[in-house]
Amino acid sequence: MRTLLILAALCNAACAAPLTINQIQFVGSHNSYKKAMLEENMAALEQQNPAAARSLAYEHVELAAQLDLGLRKLELDVFYDSSAGGFIVGHVQVIDMESHCAMLSDCLAQIRAWSSAHPRHVPIWISFNAKDQPIDGLPLPDTFDARAFALLDAELEAALGDVLIRPRDVQALNWPTLEAARGKFLLILDEGGAKREIYWENWISRPMFTNAPLGHEAAAVMIINNPLEEGARIAEMVEAGYLVRTRADADTVEARSGDTAKRDAAFASGAQAISTDYYMDENPFGTGYRVAPVLRCNPRNAPARCEVTE
Repeated sequence: MRTLLILAALCNAACAAPLTINQIQFVGSHNSYKKAMLEENMAALEQQNPAAARSLAYEHVELAAQLDLGLRKLELDVFYDSSAGGFIVGHVQVIDMESHCAMLSDCLAQIRAWSSAHPRHVPIWISFNAKDQPIDGLPLPDTFDARAFALLDAELEAALGDVLIRPRDVQALNWPTLEAARGKFLLILDEGGAKREIYWENWISRPMFTNAPLGHEAAAVMIINNPLEEGARIAEMVEAGYLVRTRADADTVEARSGDTAKRDAAFASGAQAISTDYYMDENPFGTGYRVAPVLRCNPRNAPARCEVTE
């Protein structure tokens, strides 16, 4: 009997179920492609809307440099160019379009090249905003309709199709093990309303997950942006098996004040992906606010004996 108990104890330590990708936590960047606005555009915006100008005063290093630092969640905003059948990467039409990769195909090529050089990386999340909202005084973007989404899917498939974790692969929240998911990508359409409704058609064959509400058959990845207000909801979703992205900061507010409450709530919530604009050692406002890139076991749902490395 004593021998059996010893063997059981050893197996508890060494025979634990493999870690799955919903049992880790990491940091990513928000609007990852973004370079600083042109000085003349920022000056004009400061005259017209100082609050908006303050919120847009952030920028990022190149995508590969972010991945080198340990970020594992990227975000790309894309505008549909119906005349060319392609996708332009930028934030706000005309005024905030400075990007480390002007076209989506360029962004994806940069990311894929980095991945090929680091084949053991944990899965990288990439979320997409399909930008077509009208803004007074600015050109009206092309609409994201069914054709646009079909073309977007095709571009994603061409670049990453062989290394995707797909919605059809994780029905009933059946997430792959971390080991099986190394070198792969998880894509998310961060949209609601009519655009999400279009994308839900044939969702099971799509390359991107959607920010689907609880109870929908496609529900698997949640975008819940405010961990201070919705930390309990995030924790509930994580413990139920969902993947969640939240934000540690927004609109330069926390970086300017140095307030870490939202950041700390994001980590405590158990959200797997925590987005920030401030992962570098110093921020431009001199407050010391930072969200250091980490890769760790999830505080909400990882097993007691847990270790994760790249």
